Amino acid sequence: MFIGHDAMKANISCNVPFSFSPQDLEDDFVIYNMISSNGAYDSDLVRAVYGSGDSPEPTMKDGRFFTNEDLIAEEPTCVLGSSAAARSSVMEGDKEYYNFEGVKYRVLGHMGIGEVSDLDVIVMLNWGAYFNNKKIQSGTYIVDSDNHSALTKAFENLKSLADNAENVKFYNMVYHPTIRSFDSYSKTLYPISLAILIISIIIISYFYIDSISHRIAEKNLSVFLLLSCFFETTGEFVCFSLTGMIFAVISLILLSSNESYASSELGYFTVIKPQTLLYAVLATVFFAIILSLPAVVFVYRTDTGNKLK
Repeated sequence: MFIGHDAMKANISCNVPFSFSPQDLEDDFVIYNMISSNGAYDSDLVRAVYGSGDSPEPTMKDGRFFTNEDLIAEEPTCVLGSSAAARSSVMEGDKEYYNFEGVKYRVLGHMGIGEVSDLDVIVMLNWGAYFNNKKIQSGTYIVDSDNHSALTKAFENLKSLADNAENVKFYNMVYHPTIRSFDSYSKTLYPISLAILIISIIIISYFYIDSISHRIAEKNLSVFLLLSCFFETTGEFVCFSLTGMIFAVISLILLSSNESYASSELGYFTVIKPQTLLYAVLATVFFAIILSLPAVVFVYRTDTGNKLK
């Protein structure tokens, strides 16, 4: 879904009338009320009530996204993911509607990229219509913003509203951003990339080992030197992998400066931070050690006598 990394999540539980509107939480934020008929957020049954804010709009396939007037209006309107629209919407004349809990929501537009992405399967309903005449607003809420101070302030205001109401419980929750599905292009790209990676490993292993075969043969004469050769081989793979990672990071930085990539689902979730770089280095080193094993076995099986001859 179109939610950033730093979003804040809470659960509000109440059995007495409790209601609020996005206007109670200041400006420059977005608030989502998460709904799911089947208890999961990975199908065309996913639904969210979109509140208010000044955050980037999701990618639209056609039509338009909510305006602030749409969000607070009592007229039921919605924005559908393209995949959800194909399965769930109905046409009445020249207008499209989405039925939920006995209410017909007029469709303003379709978001997504026309493939199976998070945006393509979600349905967003406008806040004003969904909560019209509802007095109890228990549920899960996610607050998001590009402005960290605005995000924190809106979340604190939400907590304050709940804390000041009687018999209302506010639970702080950890938000874990994930991308659960990818478009067909990415699905095709990953196996191709994996095949290229495996072929590259085989080629590099063969030519590298062949180029140092004489040194391997000499070091095989001594157990200590043989261990040294193993570490040397693994080190070569680690250095090669880290070099590739450096080029990858540079590429991501350059891509992030491109507005089309930065606003895409993949670009929006690809944030380069010190901790992510650290994790990437650790993962790369671990991966390189695993990948060097075939080369190390190759070294071990080298025919010392023939190579020295």
